[in-house]
Amino acid sequence: MRRYWLIALLFGCSGLYLSAADRPLNIGLGPYPLELRPYRALYAHEMLVLSGLYEGLFSYHPETLEPLPAQAESYTQSADGRRWTFRLRGGLRWSDGSRLTAADYVESWRYMLLPSTASEFAGFFDIIVGARAYRSGQVAAPDGLGIVALDERTLQIELNAPAAYFTRLLCHSAFVPIHVSQRAGAAGSAGDLIGNGPYRLDRLDAEALHLVRNPAYWDQAHVAIGEIIFRFLDDEVIATARFNSGELLWLTDMIDSDSLTRREGIQYAAMFGTGYYYWNCRFAPWSDARVRRALALVVPWPEIRNGDNYLTPTDRLVLPFGGYRDSRGLASADQTEARALLQAAGFAEPALLPALTMLVPDNPQHRSNAGLMAEAWQRLGLEVSIQVLPANQFARAVRQADYTLAATSWIGDFADPAAFLMMWTSDSALNAAGYRGGEYDALIAASMLQAGSARLATLAQAETILLQEAVVMPTNHLPSINLVDTELLRGWFINPLDTHPLKALYYGTIQEPPFLARAETQGD
Repeated sequence: MRRYWLIALLFGCSGLYLSAADRPLNIGLGPYPLELRPYRALYAHEMLVLSGLYEGLFSYHPETLEPLPAQAESYTQSADGRRWTFRLRGGLRWSDGSRLTAADYVESWRYMLLPSTASEFAGFFDIIVGARAYRSGQVAAPDGLGIVALDERTLQIELNAPAAYFTRLLCHSAFVPIHVSQRAGAAGSAGDLIGNGPYRLDRLDAEALHLVRNPAYWDQAHVAIGEIIFRFLDDEVIATARFNSGELLWLTDMIDSDSLTRREGIQYAAMFGTGYYYWNCRFAPWSDARVRRALALVVPWPEIRNGDNYLTPTDRLVLPFGGYRDSRGLASADQTEARALLQAAGFAEPALLPALTMLVPDNPQHRSNAGLMAEAWQRLGLEVSIQVLPANQFARAVRQADYTLAATSWIGDFADPAAFLMMWTSDSALNAAGYRGGEYDALIAASMLQAGSARLATLAQAETILLQEAVVMPTNHLPSINLVDTELLRGWFINPLDTHPLKALYYGTIQEPPFLARAETQGD
């Protein structure tokens, strides 16, 4: 067996944190709903808050995104790469001061996999032995799950196949432990929420969410900022003015470029994320791949996917990287094939198709795209309506499934194609399209038993099905845009996931980062 010891590198000394650390950090968020249950949270602003309230075995390095040891002190991996044994740090506590043990991880992950929990991320556990069968109800008891507490500090995980990306996956909020009070149901008031992260929830109201340093956290001495306040803002001009004045050191949304005076604060980067349109496949005839593909083949994609509209236009769902680059999307129109497909599906007269409703957020690019698609379909004789909703209403509307086609975007939760592709399996709670594809499901299942280039090739085949059947119609890979005063707020780095762990943040008066850790490999 190979052994990996996690060695903490502590910088500075007891006088590291100066008086500036007592200044609350104000962060501006948009006016979106906030889900604080880690097994239900979906959006980037929720993941940001959760990075303060909860912590798993690993967390992301704020700059490189390499997995850093968090609750885990060390781990071993078996020679075949399938059995991982994690040693938890000594003295771990929940924010109420009670002990946190390996059994909490076992019970939390079992809870995540219960069908009644309705966790959108339950599919992320499928790499673990028995997880898919348990979450899908094929087996009623969790005894066959490859998740075992050997003692209070030792957690053993058995995988279906070697997974070099496993520690990256463990950085995701789905893998944090959940206190028994939250496992019993929805969290109560702010004061009732018990977590295990560097911060605890102090109070929450319509105006703001307040986090304060968690005194029970194992490394609380190296949490530099004592209080973080998330301000819920719904006016771009006012939000930008509060950044201009220095009240907000970080504005994640609601940016008004015309009134921005501190333009040096703009932090732009390409992301591991994609914007796309998807069909509601729950209802006929949109459940028919021939109909979806036919309508996709009449859209003037070069007028939508171009450098004038997007910085990184694309016809792929997953950003090509490393050894992953062989998926094939729909890049051009083909009227002849479109007519043949509709005829084969029973719609030789396209006007016989039901009325089509598009649901898009209220922004100029989506309005333009929707108009181009609607014109193409109306020329076939279809009746098309476009519903435009403000951003704070859009997420609720798509959950109601009362539409034919919707626009959305997705940011990979970990740096692997599976972060995009596992969500489209038939039993995935993240499958907003309601897509059911037997061949697709089989390929994703096969990838769970593979490694290396063979696994990537299988995933590329699966993505190609999504694209060629027009389940998803990508438009662009996403940019991230934040306003950050990087002179005063340190520990904030541009990265492809646009993830910024709250623990890593500190003020510019501090000369060294508060805590970093790395894994060192030793042979037995």
